[in-house]
Amino acid sequence: MRRNGFTLIELLVVIAIIAILAAILFPVFSQAREKARQASCLSNMKQMGLATRMYLQDYDEAWFPAWHNRPEGNGHWFFRLSPYIKSGTGDNWDTYRQSGEIRICPSGIARRFNYSMNNHICPLWGDWDGWRNYVVDYDATFTHPAETIVYGDATQIGAWGYDSAANFCWWPGQDCCYWGNFPQGGDDPLWRLLDRDLSSGDWDGNNWDWCAMKGWGQVRYRHNLTANFVFADGHAKALRRGMVKVPWNWSITGKDENDWAR
Repeated sequence: MRRNGFTLIELLVVIAIIAILAAILFPVFSQAREKARQASCLSNMKQMGLATRMYLQDYDEAWFPAWHNRPEGNGHWFFRLSPYIKSGTGDNWDTYRQSGEIRICPSGIARRFNYSMNNHICPLWGDWDGWRNYVVDYDATFTHPAETIVYGDATQIGAWGYDSAANFCWWPGQDCCYWGNFPQGGDDPLWRLLDRDLSSGDWDGNNWDWCAMKGWGQVRYRHNLTANFVFADGHAKALRRGMVKVPWNWSITGKDENDWAR
């Protein structure tokens, strides 16, 4: 007698095969999707590098700090680049979330600013309430511009609506901002504290205890443990976690890879 359809065992075998294929292919698809997002993010970085170089040409090669209080509310580096960006030219906190905004990474957990700037460039000085003054650095100040990071993927902070800090920690990758231990390689357990986005419950946004603020002002290796960076000469590059040379890639006046000069 001719049999129609499948037996229960045959159906289970087919389901098992589909499950095995799905388990194999889904991670591949996920990695491929993230690779595409990384490419889009790197394109953003290249445009920011070009915009920065255009800015420097207009201002006699004088750089700007990550943020300061003048002009009021618009002194962050994000808005220094606004006139040099073709699309998404929001020049204040009310207008920057626009279609085509290049200062937003497609892999970020929220459509907010999620890039930060090297805090060594044009450091601020003055009292906490003012921050009206900063050291003016020029292109000539940089001893190794092709290897000095300017911008990069950064952790997002729930207490600030998931914007990133305008600036990185003084030496990103330390246990505490501005001092502490450096993770050794990409598998160091300390990365679990540093390479993460902060929820609104992790930090209230006002408690400036540097050692309590794990993850604040850190690099976010959101692209399959890889982050994108813009360097002082304007080029952009992706680096895997653990590959950034500390202090070399953050220092602007160092003479060698172990020189801790600003």
